[in-house]
Amino acid sequence: MARETMAGRVSLLSRSGKILLAGGVALTAVAVAVSAVTLYGGDSAATEANGSGDADFDPGDFGGAPQRIVPTALPGTSPSASPTSKPAPSPGGSATKKPSPPKAPDRPSYSAWAGPGCTGGGLYRETGRFSDGFDGWYTVNIGGHKGDGCDGRFSAVPMSGSDTKDSGGRATWSWYVGSGYTTCSVAVVIPEANRDQDVAGDPTTYRVLADPDDEDSAIKSFEIDQTSLRGRGLIVEKIPVTDQQLAVQLVDRGKDFGSDERDGAHHAAAQMRAICRA
Repeated sequence: MARETMAGRVSLLSRSGKILLAGGVALTAVAVAVSAVTLYGGDSAATEANGSGDADFDPGDFGGAPQRIVPTALPGTSPSASPTSKPAPSPGGSATKKPSPPKAPDRPSYSAWAGPGCTGGGLYRETGRFSDGFDGWYTVNIGGHKGDGCDGRFSAVPMSGSDTKDSGGRATWSWYVGSGYTTCSVAVVIPEANRDQDVAGDPTTYRVLADPDDEDSAIKSFEIDQTSLRGRGLIVEKIPVTDQQLAVQLVDRGKDFGSDERDGAHHAAAQMRAICRA
């Protein structure tokens, strides 16, 4: 029995049938192309930070849950204002009023970085630092915020061994912001590291000081789970300004034993940025 080929079937079609067949093939090709665009495109935004705060964080009186931030995006500028629409001409033919220039976006009246390896702006100091290999304080040269006068290093602070008591190890960030401010925001960078033990506050306790030189002047406190935010950070809002100064202090309370993940755990003290608006 003779085999009927595809070419033979096509040759038996009328002229109109051939045109319809060709059109169907073209539509199929277009559908395949659209499917490819849908499959491979539009996923780049998934890597950007969102505004939800899913960290184990107790905001206290700081004005609600903090906003998540990406450390490298902290110094970014505000988006430009939308252009002013062109006014319609008056019916009388008189000269139209020149539109006013677009309003400049609001910018912080005071903004400065502080932390290990930062120069200028805010101040940073450590209390109770000692060297004992991975059991003491040590510096990690990369992983923090790099730029804006900061070189990216951070300090690993050994824990006290207790969730409720400190042993004297402290890191303090402070800024002289000047007059006109009652509260400011602070962006807290949580660095990333090759060793999880270097960034292992679960949680890390921070105190807001009325006087950066008086460790007993704490007026508020908050906690950050560093283990869930490595390589990112948080913005803590409505931190009180006292005598034109802003001060945040990390204390060393925390357990560094009990499991393989906790053995040798350290708090990470990296960079912070104070942001104040009048």
